[in-house]
Amino acid sequence: MNKSTRYLITVVSLVLMLAAAFSTGAAAPNPFIGVWESTDTDGSHQILTIGGGPMGSHHFRYYDYGASVCGLGPGGEFLFAASARGVLTEDTQDGYAILHGVTQVYCQTAPPSPAPVPSPSQFAYTYDPIFDTLTDIWGVEWTRL
Repeated sequence: MNKSTRYLITVVSLVLMLAAAFSTGAAAPNPFIGVWESTDTDGSHQILTIGGGPMGSHHFRYYDYGASVCGLGPGGEFLFAASARGVLTEDTQDGYAILHGVTQVYCQTAPPSPAPVPSPSQFAYTYDPIFDTLTDIWGVEWTRL
């Protein structure tokens, strides 16, 4: 067997082994699961943690470190944070993976109180597989931490 034939057999073998490895590998990880961050439309920092759940459901925790809906001081500074938690449902819309659901948002006052926003509030996140980002219903882009 000449050198070029051995080289060709080696390359073809490697390609076949890689193809077999990818076809028998585990299912692709869920793109929503993880910890995300963004800057809200009012300039505050936000964190979103999404976990998996059964049948396309995902538990989530949302935290806005300075929520303008929870009050602003005389100089325009944020007075309180806001948080929410609940379950979001995974779906597909126009070929994009989305998570959506409704839950109550709370201002982190003492004691916590419902935020003066529509109650319960709508949460929705669209996943962009090209940039590995989420975009919420207000147009805010979220990146992984």
